[in-house]
Amino acid sequence: MTQEEVASSSSITGATALPDINPKVEDLKASRKTGKSYRHTFPVHTESKPSPLSKEAPPESYRGFVNLGLLLLFGNNVRLIIENYQKYGILISLPGSNISREDWLLTGLAHVLLPLNVIVSFQVERLAKKWTVGLRKRLADTSTRTVGADDQDPKHRLKEAYKAEATAKRFQSVVGWVHTFIVLMIISWPSYMSYYKIYHPFLSMTCLINGTIMFFKMTSYALVHQDLRAAYIFDEPEETFHHLTKVHHSNSARKEKEEEEVKDEVYQYDVHYPDNVTFLNMAYFWLAPTLCYQPSYPRTKIFRKSFFVKRALEFITCVGMMYFLIEQYATPTLQNSIRAVDRLDFGTMLERILKLSTTSVLIWLLMFYTFFHAAFNFLAEMLYFGDRCFYMAWWNAGSVAMYWRLWNKPIYTFFKRHVYLPLIMRGVSPLMASLTIFTISAVMHEIVVGLPTHTLYGYAFGGMFFQIPLIALTRPLEKWRGA
Repeated sequence: MTQEEVASSSSITGATALPDINPKVEDLKASRKTGKSYRHTFPVHTESKPSPLSKEAPPESYRGFVNLGLLLLFGNNVRLIIENYQKYGILISLPGSNISREDWLLTGLAHVLLPLNVIVSFQVERLAKKWTVGLRKRLADTSTRTVGADDQDPKHRLKEAYKAEATAKRFQSVVGWVHTFIVLMIISWPSYMSYYKIYHPFLSMTCLINGTIMFFKMTSYALVHQDLRAAYIFDEPEETFHHLTKVHHSNSARKEKEEEEVKDEVYQYDVHYPDNVTFLNMAYFWLAPTLCYQPSYPRTKIFRKSFFVKRALEFITCVGMMYFLIEQYATPTLQNSIRAVDRLDFGTMLERILKLSTTSVLIWLLMFYTFFHAAFNFLAEMLYFGDRCFYMAWWNAGSVAMYWRLWNKPIYTFFKRHVYLPLIMRGVSPLMASLTIFTISAVMHEIVVGLPTHTLYGYAFGGMFFQIPLIALTRPLEKWRGA
């Protein structure tokens, strides 16, 4: 472009609109050299445009508001840190220094004895495997498909087949009840120790959390093997159960095309019954970050040392941050809240609740990242566990129901696989199936929270159980948002 063209295009006349981009200094100098004077008559309002914050405006980035909010949050937290230090000083002590030696020993004993139930479950399944192989052979020998053979009376062979089938069903029932007793012992042992022997709430809670995890794992182990034994005894092909995989992975919120893609993909086990009944198989499931047993799992090919070390450092750092927040901020606030409750000072109680809510949210977020991301990925990388979907984008949940489906995938998958779908296939309504799941979850929350604190008043149960009406109230919001 020549100098004359630049001057002509950059000169401001009555027919030129105000450009969105500021003119360059060189262009202004070139315009002055042409001798043309400035005119105020050019139009600046050339089209209809909405305000950026209006609904009719095109999408805008609000990153600046987010940055402003972060700055305000940072400044407010710095103020709280200074205020806390001026009021209480440093409250951090050596972790575990205020816990009695007896509590440490009893906690260790409770954790050490829990794996014995896992070993007992494996031994029961190992013995059941031998009986299963024998029952399969017996049913094959007396199968009604061989009726008409010349060596025996057909009626006698049919009678033997029915007898073998009845024996197999009784055997399945006995093994099922034995596993039921074992899983009840798994949750009863830490419950007894936490309520009667261990007096420190945190140590008691670790025992109950470990026991609850083992309870869910061994329940899944027993239920899956119950079906695997039945399929092996009665010689049922694996394709019989593929429709259950499709039901489990189906989601009403997906488009039909996406559903068809999911239905066409059925994961095939690498190990089949009875070859999966080994101690290594059981030990892998015991340590794996999942609550649902499978004879085999998707596995990764390589071990990433840097990923492994990062998750370990994140776990240690987040645990330290949680301990700091609890000792330095949550504990004194709770103590002051108790005094306000004794005086029935409702203004102070409200102020303490709001003050504690900030700390509680931070601790909860740290807890989520510590376990669901750092710890679970740490275990998954160590075990080459392939399915790392321990949580979904719960922070974008449009309703309470969606939040519970997204934030804790191991628990959600367990209840869907072993409680919800079995009830639905038995003719139970979805509402009653959901009510059953939330009732079980409420009981487990009451055990984990109420027993260590010796406050079995139903607070944790009610907080979880009354999620059901809350889900019903927010369901219209989910439909309104198109979720």
